Amino acid sequence: MNRYSRHIILLLLLATLGCVKKAEDIEGPTMGALDIMADESLKDIVGQEEEIFERFYPYARLNISYTNEHDMFRKFLADSVDFIITTRALTTEEGDFLAKRQNVPRLFPFATSAIAFITNKQTTDTTYTYEKMISMLGDETSGVNFVIENVKSGITQEVLRLINKAVLPGHFYALASKAEVLDYVKKNDLAIGIVDYVDIGDSDSPFTQEVLAHVHLLGISRPQDSIQVGFVQPFQYNLQDWKYPFTRELYMINNTGKSDVGIGFASFVCGEIGQKIILKAGLLPRYQTERNLEFNNTADIKVVK
Repeated sequence: MNRYSRHIILLLLLATLGCVKKAEDIEGPTMGALDIMADESLKDIVGQEEEIFERFYPYARLNISYTNEHDMFRKFLADSVDFIITTRALTTEEGDFLAKRQNVPRLFPFATSAIAFITNKQTTDTTYTYEKMISMLGDETSGVNFVIENVKSGITQEVLRLINKAVLPGHFYALASKAEVLDYVKKNDLAIGIVDYVDIGDSDSPFTQEVLAHVHLLGISRPQDSIQVGFVQPFQYNLQDWKYPFTRELYMINNTGKSDVGIGFASFVCGEIGQKIILKAGLLPRYQTERNLEFNNTADIKVVK
C-alpha cells in the first residue's frame, strides 16, 4: 500500500468517526438526556425511580434537580424546564396560558399521597372530623398552632388552597425543614404538624420508624362521614377510594413535545417496576400491581414469586 492510499484510508476513518454520535446524543424513549425538575418532597422516591430506570437503560441520562412547588411551576411556565414531577396538576389558568402558546403538556398521574397531621405523644385528641380540621386550619382563634415546612412548598400551597387563603394565617409557623417540623411537634403539646405522607410512608425506613415512635398520626373522617368509614389515618390502604380525605395526586408533566427519554421515563414510572417502587414507599400506585417485590436497598431488588 502506497503513501497515497494510506492517506485516503486515514481520511475516510476520520470522516466516519466524525459522523458517529454518542449514545447520549441520540434521542429516543430509552436514549438521550433530559433535564427534569421535581418537587423537593419527592426526592427519595424520584431518586429511586431514576436509579432503576438508568440501570435498565444505560444510554439514558436524567438530570434531576429539586425545588419547591412555587419556583418549579414558575420555571415550567417560563419554558426553563420541559418536564416536572409534582404534587398537583396544572390549574385552569396555567393550562389556558400554555394553550395560548400552542403548548399542550402531557400529564402522567402515577401515585396518590396525602397530607398527614401529627401531634405530640402527650396529646389526647388524636381524631378529628374533616370539617373540624378545615375549620381549625382557617381559624386563628382555634387555640391550636400549626407548623409546616417552607412557605413555598407544595404542602403549604395545598393547605392554602384548602382554606382559600393567599397567605398562611397567624397561627401557622413555617419552618425550614421537615426535621424542624417534627422536632417542634415533639416538644409542643398544642402544636399540629403538617407533613407530606410521602416523607413517612415507608414503614421500613428508619426515619419513619423514628418519627412514628415520637408522634401521633391523626385520624380524620371523610366529609360528613364520621360513622360509616370512621376516623382513618393516611396509610396506604386508606388512600384507596379516598377513605382518607386529604389525599393528593402525584404527576409527571411533560412538555417536550417529542418521543424522547421523557416519554420513556414516564412509561417506566407508570409501568410494573416503577409502580412497585411506589408501592414499597407506602403510597398508592396509580396502576394496579401485586406486592411481590422486596427491596433491601435500591441496589438490590428481589422479586418474590
